[in-house]
Amino acid sequence: MNSVTSEADLLAVGSLVKDRWQVTKKIGGGGFGEIYEAQDVLNKEPVALKLESAKQAKQVLKMEVAVLKKLQGKDHVCRFLGCGRNDRFNYVVMELQGKNLAELRRSQPRGSFTVSTTVRLGRQILEAIEAIHSIGFLHRDIKPSNFSMGRGEPNCRKVFMLDFGLARQYTNSDGDVRAPRVTAGFRGTVRYASVNAHQNREMGRHDDLWSLFYMLVEFACGQLPWRKLKDKEQVGRIKETYDHSQMLRYLPSEFRPFLEHVSKLAYFDKPDYRYLCGLLDQCAKRKSIRLSEPFDWEQASGLR
Repeated sequence: MNSVTSEADLLAVGSLVKDRWQVTKKIGGGGFGEIYEAQDVLNKEPVALKLESAKQAKQVLKMEVAVLKKLQGKDHVCRFLGCGRNDRFNYVVMELQGKNLAELRRSQPRGSFTVSTTVRLGRQILEAIEAIHSIGFLHRDIKPSNFSMGRGEPNCRKVFMLDFGLARQYTNSDGDVRAPRVTAGFRGTVRYASVNAHQNREMGRHDDLWSLFYMLVEFACGQLPWRKLKDKEQVGRIKETYDHSQMLRYLPSEFRPFLEHVSKLAYFDKPDYRYLCGLLDQCAKRKSIRLSEPFDWEQASGLR
């Protein structure tokens, strides 16, 4: 992405935030804010700076900061470096990561990943989802662009989970699962959302796993059956009636029990993460996939 600032940008290149982080370029922007690459002037480390306008109605950065702080020390989580606010914007600073998995998949010649890359990414994403669930939160927007590979050594082969703006606490102060609301608004991204999300039902831990399943199908096949549709209702209707076992045709046999397990889960159920990880491990073993072998994008660039 180029680093040209538009009138609407909250920060210009060269701006200094809290006398410590100097903006080098804008790297993204979405409905809920803007993301910049910046440099820590103290140690010259590159960082990611996420901003939201203080004027926007839906403030999500507070949730992002709360979840990111709670997750510190867990695997697959960016280092939290600081946060703050002024009269124009709220911001959070975190470790900068590399390319996200949506970009990496699209950069492949066939727009899909090999089984080896799909299974190894799936294993790491599953660990990341288990980590957020373990602190009592659902992610609610599991999709390829919310996972990035680490930047440089030693993390360039490690998956990092991003964007906790739509997260929701599913436990109460005693650690028990909260009673579900009768109706909850749609949360997530149409392509990867579970049927529950489409039906405006309260989402549970299993809904994050449904989104992971759809992600893995897309990784292996390059597309999902509803890829050309944008309409939320239309996509929801297809998902409700679609025979999901059709998607297994392109996936190793271990994905059948994976899908069966996720399909059986209800709102209050705790997923058996160990079982699901075991299925991916079993698949890797059966197909002689080594953890150390290059990911598809590493092969493409001749890296070993």
